[in-house]
Amino acid sequence: MDAPSPSSDPLPVRWAVILMGALVASALVGALTLAQTASWPGALLAALGAGGSAVLALHQMLGD
Repeated sequence: MDAPSPSSDPLPVRWAVILMGALVASALVGALTLAQTASWPGALLAALGAGGSAVLALHQMLGD
């Protein structure tokens, strides 16, 4: 059996969509948290949590 050949595309469209969605979600949550609390560390933690959750959720929703 032949091994599957690696894709010549450096970033598949599926992963580009997942990462862009996570970036938008983390920016939105970070901005809203910063506006509400005026705390940079809190906004950063909220943005990181939202980004990680968005990656997991979009990965499951878009499937293979």
